[in-house]
Amino acid sequence: MKKLLLTGLLTAGFLFAYNPLDGVKAQKQAALKIVGDSFINIKQLKNWIKNNKNFQIVDVREPMEWNAGQIDYLETINLPRGVLYGGVKSGALKPNKTYVIVCRTGHRALLAAATLKKWYNFKHVYVLKGGIKAWIQSGGVVVNSLHLGPVKIQLVK
Repeated sequence: MKKLLLTGLLTAGFLFAYNPLDGVKAQKQAALKIVGDSFINIKQLKNWIKNNKNFQIVDVREPMEWNAGQIDYLETINLPRGVLYGGVKSGALKPNKTYVIVCRTGHRALLAAATLKKWYNFKHVYVLKGGIKAWIQSGGVVVNSLHLGPVKIQLVK
């Protein structure tokens, strides 16, 4: 009985001592090492768009987020982070092309970029700092999924 009680207390102690955010932090640190300095800021992205640089935006948010609004750029696709493998295997993404990876704040984009670089040997992959949230805050144009024109999105805290 004492052994069972001790085992139960140790298990409970382990469960309460475990912090799932530690795993997220470790995942982010590993991704930062892989991605290195392959980040692009809002000003740079706007210049790329203005100067017709040859690149594609890959928005890794979920379809519902994508439908609410995305960056107004013709060469933008929605490929949620969980289906990157399918995008690579189908040829929708090609290792020799230049990509800017976007999500809401940059975290999923960082993980997606690390995946493309490490597992699929993509060389020209950039993460948009701050994601679409930063894009909206900077006054960047956002369109809805039907591309009916600019939409006004208000960020809620």
